[in-house]
Amino acid sequence: MNGKNFLDMIAQSDIGIHKEYLRQVLRPAIDVLKHKDAELQLGCSRFGGEPDLQVGSEWPTYGTNPYRFLGQINFAEIPSTEANFPTKGILSLFVADDHPDYDCNLEVFEEGYIHGIYIPELTNLETIISPNPDIGRAIAIKFSSRIDIPFDEYQLKDSPFMENQSDQYTEIRDSLHKSTDYLLGYPSHYTLAYDPTPGEEWVSLLTIDSDDDLEWCWHDGDKLMIFIELERLKNLDFSRLRSDAG
Repeated sequence: MNGKNFLDMIAQSDIGIHKEYLRQVLRPAIDVLKHKDAELQLGCSRFGGEPDLQVGSEWPTYGTNPYRFLGQINFAEIPSTEANFPTKGILSLFVADDHPDYDCNLEVFEEGYIHGIYIPELTNLETIISPNPDIGRAIAIKFSSRIDIPFDEYQLKDSPFMENQSDQYTEIRDSLHKSTDYLLGYPSHYTLAYDPTPGEEWVSLLTIDSDDDLEWCWHDGDKLMIFIELERLKNLDFSRLRSDAG
């Protein structure tokens, strides 16, 4: 669904009076869909497994502990959007694994919990072997362009909606996504009573759900939300990412 179709739908709904407000808060989003039967190729987008980095790269660590590979996004595979996304290159994301044998574990909201490596050119790539033999399953992913509106009342600034309109708003918002994993848009969660976005200069980069197949469990089955400063995204600088879970 594109922005025009969405606004036409809103105009016919019980919250049509707020069409202009919703126009102002619309954001592009990209659903991430698991493609479990697809063959994994060097440089392809995927969740889990091991990353494709430049030849000779060392596995990233926090302190003396190795990060766990979360997934990689090949931006050339993403449909064009109005966002400030690269049109090429690979972003590999790593998470500070709370392994019981590690002497230092980061909390999900602490700086350094998420580590990003952006490679602008897909040359001299090789799959880097994880120092942890229990790497889990790798699943190819594909993308679908969507749009998004704020997730809850904590993200709705100066909300015009009445209490009796909240159920329809939530139903409409949920209908915009085909997946609980997505890029951009607004962060979503199961348990938080606040907006997890770190500040006005930050935007949602990736929201992903817990997943048994990938052995992901964020805060007892919640979602992991990753954020980036808008200016850094424009400059393709993924060196400082923040996160939360709930």
